[in-house]
Amino acid sequence: MGKKQETVEDVPCGNTIAMVGLDQFITKNATLTNEKEVDAHPIRAMKFSVSPVVSVAVTSRAASDLPRLAEGPHRLAKSDPTAQSERQESI
Repeated sequence: MGKKQETVEDVPCGNTIAMVGLDQFITKNATLTNEKEVDAHPIRAMKFSVSPVVSVAVTSRAASDLPRLAEGPHRLAKSDPTAQSERQESI
């Protein structure tokens, strides 16, 4: 991916693209097509049999930063099938 976004009218089958604004509708993966295409077949989700190899704990300096801090790992886990995110309340 580059620094800029480009609008394209058509993407041939087999190409990979990045789309902006779909994160609230799609979790992890999806097959997108137009409503006129009747022969479209969904691509199956890939299965990963791996365990997380890195575990990191992060804390916010100020309580007001917590919502923004929690959003990053949540977005990563939503887009990367091998990433996991969990939140624990500190004592």
